[in-house]
Amino acid sequence: MRGAAFVCCASALASPALGQDGAGHQGQMAGRPIVIVTARRVAEAEDKVPISIARLDSAGLERRGVDALDDLAGVVPNLAMPMVGGFGARQPIMRGVFSPIGAATVGLYVDDVPVQIRSLEVAGNPDLRRFDLDRVEVLRGPQGTLFGADSMGGTIRLLTRQPRLNGMDGQASAELAAVKGGGLTREAQAALGGAILPGRIGARISGYYRRDAGAVDRIDPVSGALLTKNADHGAAWGLRMAVKAALNERLELTPSLFYQRTERADLPFQEGGLGPFRQSATLRQPGRDRLLLPALTARLDLGRATLTSVTAWLDRRNRQVVDYSGFFGEIVLGGAVPGIRTPGGSFSRTTVRQRNFTQEVRIASDHDAPVRWLIGGFYGRSRIVMEQRVVEPGIADLAQSQLGLSVEEIFGLPLLPGGQSYHSRQTIGERMLAAFGQATWALAPGWEATAGLRLSRNPLTFRLMSEGPFAGGSNSVGPRRQRATPVTPHASLSWRPGGDSLIYLSAGKGFRSGGTNGAVPVGGCAADLAAFGRSAAPDSYGPDSLWSYEAGVKAGLPGRGLHLSLAAFRIDWRRIQQSITLPNCGFSYVDNLGAARNQGVELAVRAEPLRRLVLDLSLGFVDARFRRDVGAGGIVAAGDRLPYVPRWSGTLAAEQGFALPGRMDGFVRAEWRHAGPYRRAPSILSAAYDPRVYAGAGSDLLFLRAGIGRDGWRLSAFADNLLDSRAILYRNAELAPVTGSPLREMAQRPRTIGLSASVGL
Repeated sequence: MRGAAFVCCASALASPALGQDGAGHQGQMAGRPIVIVTARRVAEAEDKVPISIARLDSAGLERRGVDALDDLAGVVPNLAMPMVGGFGARQPIMRGVFSPIGAATVGLYVDDVPVQIRSLEVAGNPDLRRFDLDRVEVLRGPQGTLFGADSMGGTIRLLTRQPRLNGMDGQASAELAAVKGGGLTREAQAALGGAILPGRIGARISGYYRRDAGAVDRIDPVSGALLTKNADHGAAWGLRMAVKAALNERLELTPSLFYQRTERADLPFQEGGLGPFRQSATLRQPGRDRLLLPALTARLDLGRATLTSVTAWLDRRNRQVVDYSGFFGEIVLGGAVPGIRTPGGSFSRTTVRQRNFTQEVRIASDHDAPVRWLIGGFYGRSRIVMEQRVVEPGIADLAQSQLGLSVEEIFGLPLLPGGQSYHSRQTIGERMLAAFGQATWALAPGWEATAGLRLSRNPLTFRLMSEGPFAGGSNSVGPRRQRATPVTPHASLSWRPGGDSLIYLSAGKGFRSGGTNGAVPVGGCAADLAAFGRSAAPDSYGPDSLWSYEAGVKAGLPGRGLHLSLAAFRIDWRRIQQSITLPNCGFSYVDNLGAARNQGVELAVRAEPLRRLVLDLSLGFVDARFRRDVGAGGIVAAGDRLPYVPRWSGTLAAEQGFALPGRMDGFVRAEWRHAGPYRRAPSILSAAYDPRVYAGAGSDLLFLRAGIGRDGWRLSAFADNLLDSRAILYRNAELAPVTGSPLREMAQRPRTIGLSASVGL
């Protein structure tokens, strides 16, 4: 996948030699493989870490068909990434900790650099791909002590391959796949790295290009004639460069640069009532996302400790166009003329610019010390600017023909220049300053206690300007300010009874800062606000926090090829930030909606009952429910489930390896993935409840893959969604919530069959 910053995972090894290559690979100890992770910001064996972890190396990601960040949800239980809101932005959910708005609940890291964005219902997290990756680590439960405020549900870490100081390596791969009823997917990527000055300077450069096939056809809304075949195709390309320089025996520097650009020709939505994979939007709905991530990592060997510094700058620009041609007829005419659209079409164009500067410094003690410790400091500065323009010059003619009135007579205001009915610009500025530390004591043979604490200061500033008829005139909000000083502790107690076994208990706090609301016109939204017991929307919303309690077991019988991991958790979440949609006037605001309790388990079993036959079972269960009634309008009722959270999720896989003539080897793998049904709204009592979209269906998918290889090359054939499931993953009516107009839907991607080939140096 992508990434730019150097992973300083070797900083926890005992007096590591500078230039030592990535600590994320498997090693050997006493004849058994050792799987290394950096979940606690130091390199250590996974079976010694008292955290529920899902770790997927590059080979595992490739064999399971994980091409993008969104695909992780299919292979990691209790992780979901649904589309939410009218614009279809994806939102990661871990252990049922979901909120569609406000600060992120799941941290997203490329190496040591956070890249997540606040939930804006327009632009989600960057669409990261499986490209030149060493591994992915999914850390469940609050990780705020070591990773900050945006990790209250968990953290996803994408760890990239690093330059070598000795030798050379490289790889190239290509893929070609056909989507049933759609187009062709093509991908090519290559990477080359090695020593420039052996032992002193190494470099790595990698690049990729992928064109994803479309599957949704756009038809003329009047005649039904085909306008665009496979309209929702997309493309992504990226470049990564890194140099590692050992300036002396103690100091090592790694500057790096990562660039990525993704584009889509249209939204992947079908339209309810037109049949599968067909939509009739008047206008195309393209999107573009560009990300630039330079970073500098420095590591200094202090003898009995290692100092690591990571400096990074994130510059991201996201642009979305959404068809609004039916908006005037739905909101103003109330659907009185079914199917009416703005002459010439109308659209919303939204641009989000995200700029982050982050600086982290930490010192980790010797790995063999009787008391292992880590202390550090973090500074971050973030600025997000979101601008929206709704352009619909044709509504002047529509208003005159349908109502005999001008736009100014209806709204009391004329259209803005260029035929704009709405224009807004909001700016969110945040600063993050934190000090953190963690220590692990060996209390007795086999017993360890870990305690950590993070002290933070998070001020936020919000400004909003809105104008136009749909905004009720010119409005200016701000600067509004929020400030929080959270304390996020974590503690665990673990016992190793022997061998590969670990039993642990842990408790930790998660936190995210609050924010401020934009302008909600009181006149046009008075009836909606009254339904929620309000005369006006609140100016701001406060922080929310949770406590998580976990008990887990990790056990292995290497001689029998068996490994088991089991974790049970309970999360108590208070003052939850939730978006309140005003169903008739088209606006929304954010408020703190009561409390929830999430309880569940995660189970992973890996067995090798026969030679070269591997069986994998992973299972997750979470029951996430609100604990009390909230809101005069029935916003939430006690016992309601949190939206977008399936109770059950899991995978079952079998892989058989075998030897072939000519010193070749091969494998065949089958994998079944299940995600249970869920709800898209918290309560049927809410004024925003819509029975058409309330229930989200579960899905069951079957994946097959087979491959052969020898001496660094491999050829594979695969079939994704072999049974061609058509489960509806996304269903939304927010642009037309009350009039029964066609819904926006996204179905499971059709059966895809393809070939991939790779060769390594």
